[in-house]
Amino acid sequence: MTRALRILWAPLLLLTAVPLLLTEAGSSSIHDMVGVASLDVIYLSHAAFGLVHGRTPYLPNFMTYPDQHLTFLYPPLTLLLLLPPVLAGSQYPIAFSVEILILSLAGSWVLGATTRRFGITAPVGLATAVLLLAAGPALLTRVDAIQGLLVACAAIALARRRNMWAVALVTLAVLVKETALLAAVPVGMWCLFPDPREPLPLRSRLHQVGIGLLPALLIFGLVAAWSHGAEVTSALASVHRGLEIESVPATLAILLRHFSQATPYLGRLASWQLRTPLAGLLAGLFTAVGALVIIVASVAFARQHRQPATAISLCVAVGLCTTPVFAPQYLLGLLPVLVVAACLEFSAQRGAQLIVLGLLTALLTQAEFPIFFDSVVKLQPLGVSLLLARNLLLVATAVLLTRPTDTLSSIGPAPGAPSPVPAAQLES
Repeated sequence: MTRALRILWAPLLLLTAVPLLLTEAGSSSIHDMVGVASLDVIYLSHAAFGLVHGRTPYLPNFMTYPDQHLTFLYPPLTLLLLLPPVLAGSQYPIAFSVEILILSLAGSWVLGATTRRFGITAPVGLATAVLLLAAGPALLTRVDAIQGLLVACAAIALARRRNMWAVALVTLAVLVKETALLAAVPVGMWCLFPDPREPLPLRSRLHQVGIGLLPALLIFGLVAAWSHGAEVTSALASVHRGLEIESVPATLAILLRHFSQATPYLGRLASWQLRTPLAGLLAGLFTAVGALVIIVASVAFARQHRQPATAISLCVAVGLCTTPVFAPQYLLGLLPVLVVAACLEFSAQRGAQLIVLGLLTALLTQAEFPIFFDSVVKLQPLGVSLLLARNLLLVATAVLLTRPTDTLSSIGPAPGAPSPVPAAQLES
């Protein structure tokens, strides 16, 4: 496995970065197969320059022309990531993509270095970098990979029984991208249930959670005061959205379109959605089932205090499989913690299966967006086939994560104690 990952990372880097950077540099048209991925960077640049010009975030006219009528929808820590590329001026899109690439590779290295400190010889950092790169241009035009890396670090903190750090990391991830709330549920449950091996009174557990929440609450409160409460209004603006065309429930509606009409349209927030009589039923049913599974799984894992990365990966995967709002970049929130689960909490064979599933899911995601996205929105056979295959792999990943593991459940017995080596080493 390690050898295969080493072979893959350089071609995937070229495939992900070169076409997009050429498009952002103006060497190829923004209307080509990858150009659509750069539109979000343009939106983010208008927020960055609005901030530099002294405008108050989240208020009307915060964004610069021509997006001044739009609401900035990203959480507060995204603003911090948007500022460094401003130094590049008109070359902002290139600078932003390079920044995200550097942060993603550096974050992958940190994951690998951290797990090696605890005696894990599996290629955590390399596998994380390869899976992120496999997702294609969506990696370099969004901030979701940073959120995913923070969630993966939270899983490692839980495995080391550093509950306070786990809460801090996952809540900071929410302030990068709100989809990290899927990971916050199992982390919260894990911290609230007593550890059978090292029971603490409820008051102590609540104290750890409270301290862990402080950094995120402080940042959120300061930005909320700065924006006169508009930050909260902005967060609610993206709640009421339709059935997005790339979601699993939308895929089901597409397959049933010969029995119930399904028509793509460009909806709110420039997202492609599906107009169908089944939209409300499918969205409600899938959301309810997803919420139930996430809560039950979080409680089940937390009661036993076993496989924290698997618990988080399962909840995120189930959330992605059941949400009516799904965009390709959301997958980036799953991939890093999926690698941690595969390398630390599964046998070598099943860990390799998880990584292969993640890799194939990421590659198909890159194929359906941005390369063949025009085929997807036109419901052409190629686009529908890619979408169906990607979503089936995502469901398969969630199912595999539900199967019991046969390895150790933590990196070490306690902070500061000698760390045993889990069975999953994925060495060649």
